[in-house]
Amino acid sequence: MKNLAQYKKSISIFFIVVLVFMTTYTIYFIKKNANANKSFIVTQNDLYFSDLPSNFENYKILQITDLHSMEFGENNKDLISAIDKLSPDIIFVTGDMFSASELKKDDNTYDRNYNEESLPGFQLLKNLSTKYQIIYSTGNHEEGIDSIFNGKEWNLRNRNIDNAYNRYINKLTNLGVKFIDNSFTTIIYKDGQSINVYGLYYSFLEYYSTGSIAKNSQTLNFLKTVDKNKFNILLSHNPSGAEILQSYNFDLVLSGHIHGGIIRLFDRGLLDPSRKLFPKYDKGLYQVGNSQLFVSTGLGNTKFMRINNSPEINLITLKSK
Repeated sequence: MKNLAQYKKSISIFFIVVLVFMTTYTIYFIKKNANANKSFIVTQNDLYFSDLPSNFENYKILQITDLHSMEFGENNKDLISAIDKLSPDIIFVTGDMFSASELKKDDNTYDRNYNEESLPGFQLLKNLSTKYQIIYSTGNHEEGIDSIFNGKEWNLRNRNIDNAYNRYINKLTNLGVKFIDNSFTTIIYKDGQSINVYGLYYSFLEYYSTGSIAKNSQTLNFLKTVDKNKFNILLSHNPSGAEILQSYNFDLVLSGHIHGGIIRLFDRGLLDPSRKLFPKYDKGLYQVGNSQLFVSTGLGNTKFMRINNSPEINLITLKSK
């Protein structure tokens, strides 16, 4: 009986030690990732193209995505400092600079009178716009607020209505930020050489690829303007359904939205924002047909904490093959 009592005592002590170890490690693991999410990394990629205009050799693109109102240093001074050190030729924003929930009132409605200038993303872009050309294609959080305040039909939205989202758009536009939602713009560089940059509204790529939007829909008429004789870049917040782009002539597609899969295990993302497991395009560079697709993990968090998944900004340098 004595031996049995000692055995039970030893087992109890063992399980207590294991429990204490697991609890301590869990606290350490959570704290480690929480601290990691308060800082960011800079990824740098050289991407090679056979049809790059010669004067765009070594042209530097800085991609910012999925900020979700995170701040890295007071007024994002650490983020701004890192960008200034990289000295990009242009900044592309691929959406979700704020979270829609920030504009929600206690009664669960959305505040049209919200102070849009209080959004960290607004202040960040206001600062950067004094030094850099910025092209902005919006994400699902911008689109969600826009549809609530200005109607679901994107091409009928009236930017003259006084509400927080219109002020956000209009003030940034007045600062020189170029919005390209289901439209495009041309970047003219040295000696008049140019490239085209298109912006696809958040939901359209996934809807189009799954047949929810007909291929002959007038909604996507702007895609018919893609000039195969030009170097073309597409900003598409959501990379889901990127295969459908193979019928167009995009040399480079830049996306975010997936947050790197939120939790990364064995260098794979576990979840996308809609809680689907193992998203196909979660982080980094992919070859999709003739297009190079680059997916950034972005900077911010939403409901779930990033694990093994550092926030990032991305410097992409264009090079000729």
